Amino acid sequence: MEKIPNRGPALIVYYHGAIPIDYYYFLAHVIIQKGRTCHSVADHFLFKIPGFKLLLEVFSVIHGPQEECVRALRNGHLLGISPGGVREAMFSDETYRLFWGKRKGFAQVAIDCQVVQQAVQSLIDKHQQIPGSILRALLERFYTKHKDFQHQN
Repeated sequence: MEKIPNRGPALIVYYHGAIPIDYYYFLAHVIIQKGRTCHSVADHFLFKIPGFKLLLEVFSVIHGPQEECVRALRNGHLLGISPGGVREAMFSDETYRLFWGKRKGFAQVAIDCQVVQQAVQSLIDKHQQIPGSILRALLERFYTKHKDFQHQN
C-alpha cells in the first residue's frame, strides 16, 4: 500500500484468476487507507447484464477501451487492469501464459504510467487451483496452518 500514491494517477496491474478476491480486498484497502477509489476495467459483457451496469458505474468500473483508460489516468485516478481478464482466467493453462487475444491496448497505457507492482505469483499458486474446488483449497490452507501450529506447541 505504501507504493500507492495518495493522489495522482497510477496503473495497478493484477492477476485475474478464477475469482479475483485478492483484488476486491485490495480495492477495500485503497478506500480505507488512502481515502480514494480505484477505477477498474471489466469485460464489456458485464455491462450488458440487466441491472448490472448501474452497479458497475457506482464502483467506478469502465469497460476499458484504451481511450477510456487513458482518460481515467489523465483525470488523476488509480486504474486497475488485469491483462487478459476473464479470458485469461478461463482459458490460460498452468504455465500462466497471458491470453490477450487482440486486446493489447493496456500495454500502451502502461508505458507512460506509474506501475504499482504486486507480488501475485504465490497467490496464484496457493489460491487459484483449477481444476479443483474452493473448499479443497481452503481445507488445504487451514489444515497446513493448523498442522504447523501443533508442531510449534
